[in-house]
Amino acid sequence: MAQSKSHMLPMIAISKELEKLNHSVTFAVASRMNTDLINDGFNISTIIAKSLDQFYFEDIIREMVETMMSGAKITALADWLKGTNALCHGYLNDTAHVQELAAQHFNYAIVDYAPTLCFSVMAYKLNLPFISLGAFIDPSVNRVPFNPSFMPTLFSSFNDKMTFLERIINTVRYLILLLRPSVPSFENLSERYVPEKQSVSNEKIKQMSLMYIADNDMLLEFPHPVPSNVIMCGGLAATSAIQLPKKLNDFVGNSSDGIVVVSFGSIIKTLPTKTLSKMLEAFNMVTNLNFVVATGKEVKHMKNILMLPWIPQNDLLGHSKTKLFITHGGKSSVFEALHHGIPMIVFPIGVDQPANAAVITSKHYGLTMDFYHFTIQNLVENIRNIAVKGQFKSNITRASAIFHSRPQTPPERAAYWINLVTKYGNEHFRHSSLDMHWYSFYLIDIIITFITIGFSSVICLQWMCCRVKRKHKQE
Repeated sequence: MAQSKSHMLPMIAISKELEKLNHSVTFAVASRMNTDLINDGFNISTIIAKSLDQFYFEDIIREMVETMMSGAKITALADWLKGTNALCHGYLNDTAHVQELAAQHFNYAIVDYAPTLCFSVMAYKLNLPFISLGAFIDPSVNRVPFNPSFMPTLFSSFNDKMTFLERIINTVRYLILLLRPSVPSFENLSERYVPEKQSVSNEKIKQMSLMYIADNDMLLEFPHPVPSNVIMCGGLAATSAIQLPKKLNDFVGNSSDGIVVVSFGSIIKTLPTKTLSKMLEAFNMVTNLNFVVATGKEVKHMKNILMLPWIPQNDLLGHSKTKLFITHGGKSSVFEALHHGIPMIVFPIGVDQPANAAVITSKHYGLTMDFYHFTIQNLVENIRNIAVKGQFKSNITRASAIFHSRPQTPPERAAYWINLVTKYGNEHFRHSSLDMHWYSFYLIDIIITFITIGFSSVICLQWMCCRVKRKHKQE
């Protein structure tokens, strides 16, 4: 169950490995997503949910990102909350889809660990044990050990070496995140959509997950503790490169010193006019490099710049001529760069991109630039430093070697653990903190006890001092 291309591709990669272990996999998708996957050559078994076409997740994300690019970040967040809330309720109200899923008698579900809770609630309604898959794990909901002194909060642009002021801001952010709902609504979804079963809080439904497959890796994360039921499998959708189409391959081959790949993900179809104009002017000034840019609706060829509506991003990054990747910093994109050992210039726009950019800058895999206020000259200098002088190349080449040195690929690792948990359950690695009351987990009861003891001790000492003073006066 997933509804964006960037979330579907990791699941498809895992499904191929699960089939090798004698599992059969069926995807619940929107008809639009199904058509896109067929056009891209994917042959998978699907069940269509018409409700997911009405509130199409990629449209919701695209609208949010485009609004963010205009600078209206608060409006973008409000629109996203509204859209995902509508998607969630629409999906859970899709009676025909519920009946079709129930008729299949599935054994397990793998659900998209998105901020919307609808897929997990659907698994609960169908009595399906489920595994969660996502690019991040919410520490507050999933009881992941968290220390804001060195661990940046979710979607934060801080690194693991924060100043005193940054640690204050990071701690406040964490406290605020503790109070937010686990879905774009405070409503108890099981009470509304699963009235035939015991009412369970939204948080508890997420905590029912047998295991969390995290499309993440310490090579693209800051060091942090990971509980036993979280399996790090970053780079699920990154693959080896294949031959480029002839015309594109000719353009790449004709470059004197190499090429630069410019892509802001599949969601952003066209860059804002002002931003694109500044970038093209900078690219024109670096004449020894060719630039392949994914933007617009038409093919345009201008000297050393080729603009295309769509590019085979992974295959371009895997080409021997590629020297640099200019990206928005989406999770799939940065993992493809890591897979092929290509340094980056990141222009983060929102969501997890600032956090990814912070890691890339901190680990010296590349540089971060301001999407809204960068200068042409600064971009030219950064391109020359990275693509021509080779700064950062050795760092990401080394990280790529570590990435490829492991005995299992990320999809193989994910499939191994999913196969294991479907055979033996998760009792052997489910940590008890998931079943604790919130006040026990956050030590509220202990803190209150200490405060009570301390307060009582102060009162007792004051009482004793008063008695001693009175006694001395009487003597």
